[in-house]
Amino acid sequence: MKIDNNKNVDEDSLDENNYSIAKESEKYSKYFYNICIVFLVLFLSESARGVVLPSTPFYVNNVGGGPIFLGIVVSSFSVGRFISTILLGYLSSKLKYRKVFIGSVAICIVGSILYCFAYLDNGVTGRVVLVISRFLLGFGAGTLSAVRAYIAEISTPKERTTYIARASAVQFFGFAITPIIGSTLQFLPPFFIIPPVSVNTLTSPGWFLTIFNSVLLLILIFKFSNPIKSNLPISEIQIEKSSSDIKLIIEKDKNETTIDCSSSDSSISSSDTSNLIKTRKTSIGNDQKSLIKILIEDRNTLKNLIVFIILNFLVRGILGIFETLGTPIYLLLLNDYDDGSAGYYFGGMGIVGILILLGISYISKRELINELWILITGCIIIVIGCAICITSDLGWAKFTIGSLLIWGFGYPLAQTIIVSMFSKTLSSSVGKASQGTLMGVIGMAGSLGRIVGPLISGMMFTDTLNCYNVFLFSTCLALIVLLISMLLIPKKYYYDIKYYYEIYIRKSSIELINLSEEELI
Repeated sequence: MKIDNNKNVDEDSLDENNYSIAKESEKYSKYFYNICIVFLVLFLSESARGVVLPSTPFYVNNVGGGPIFLGIVVSSFSVGRFISTILLGYLSSKLKYRKVFIGSVAICIVGSILYCFAYLDNGVTGRVVLVISRFLLGFGAGTLSAVRAYIAEISTPKERTTYIARASAVQFFGFAITPIIGSTLQFLPPFFIIPPVSVNTLTSPGWFLTIFNSVLLLILIFKFSNPIKSNLPISEIQIEKSSSDIKLIIEKDKNETTIDCSSSDSSISSSDTSNLIKTRKTSIGNDQKSLIKILIEDRNTLKNLIVFIILNFLVRGILGIFETLGTPIYLLLLNDYDDGSAGYYFGGMGIVGILILLGISYISKRELINELWILITGCIIIVIGCAICITSDLGWAKFTIGSLLIWGFGYPLAQTIIVSMFSKTLSSSVGKASQGTLMGVIGMAGSLGRIVGPLISGMMFTDTLNCYNVFLFSTCLALIVLLISMLLIPKKYYYDIKYYYEIYIRKSSIELINLSEEELI
């Protein structure tokens, strides 16, 4: 009996190729699954700020605090994030993301539990516990830098804005939409867990965060895995199968690497694999070059770093002002200090912000508009929103329009592009290995802004509708943001504007002369 050896060899090669395709598909599924977990970490980190927004003024009053203490409570969250953000960003480059995320979520659980106990004392002890709980929640929520570093590591520069826009949408969703959850939780009937500890309108957000962070901790422990360096960044996997060959196309930083697995050569040689590994190790070694040395040698990179740090500080500071005073002003306008519907009011504006962020993702993916113009547009909207609220007797119309412009339009536009431009501008100079540290730096600047903004606004707020000084201050900050953003415009655009302006003047002069001649005739 004659055996067809060639047929058996072809079948074995095809089985190996099918196995390789299945492994790559499984790898890509795992990659997508991990991204979803990272976004869930980001969502719950920001929820720690948003879900308590409607009840924070009531909690402050319950423990014997006033407007200044309200600013301290809001700022304490950002103080914790300020301290941890660069630390966690740095650790994400050293210990990797899994350990960083697990540790930070565990700290958030401790902070959430303390938040549920602060109301038991309406004196100094209660105020101290409340501040400590918000500090720990902020410290655990410092994973923002690690999340951004993760995105920078698994994405190409071309994809960066799209991924960051999605991350910003998740972040914004956690902060701006969860006030709706906070208001809804206030409808829960109070009940005791173990007397005197109870679930009520003040503590329900804390129990909400405790439960969901505990679930997230289990997911991170059993399901999350760190990205594999040799497979990153993977932006697109296409598997094409025909009778003659199988191609695996992996796009890496705008370059396509094509591996042909034909029937005549169904596997990659060991020497090719060795060379590929050596090349990857060399690239990683270059990425790990001293960050300080790079910044000293490259002044342009240092300048961009400083510019984006200042922008993030100011934009976050402006948002911190509205975050601190939004609910108190809403209650003053409503003339009902026991009303808990502020979460629905600001959550509705947050939905607009989500739509804006999804629009940015669509625009950046198709490269329809230069990112710089999106940034400047967002800054202009923020200036208008702040300026509208400059009045000694703030009413519903001005407050709603101003808050919507800042909360729903200006902040999502400006913040997303600031982070995206920061990452893309610097990744080409310092490499991806330093993204954790750099994202920590810009995150720390944002946290500092959300410390300063609430503290100053808390001291300036008079607990009345006379908000002239507060919003005059925020408008000045917004104008500085706009001016700095305009400095980023390349000189060639100024030359183009000047050129077209001169053409317009000449054309207008000619038309004016022709019109005068016709009148004389």
